[in-house]
Amino acid sequence: MKKTYELEGMSCGGCVNNVKRTLLQLPDVKEAEVQLHPQRVVITMNKSIDLEELQAQLKKAGHYTIKEVVSQA
Repeated sequence: MKKTYELEGMSCGGCVNNVKRTLLQLPDVKEAEVQLHPQRVVITMNKSIDLEELQAQLKKAGHYTIKEVVSQA
């Protein structure tokens, strides 16, 4: 399943790599396609992951905020 989320707090390519690496550490995340402009991530996951769990994981990487689902495929 794929879900698209809005992100806040990224300012450069290093942030993009940091967010991607951090999200891929979650066991049910298969792929994370992170974009800087607009700040967005498409996450391919084995099962639905709570927004709170995604936010908790991103807090380990820095001051990034993940928002509600933009679209779901």
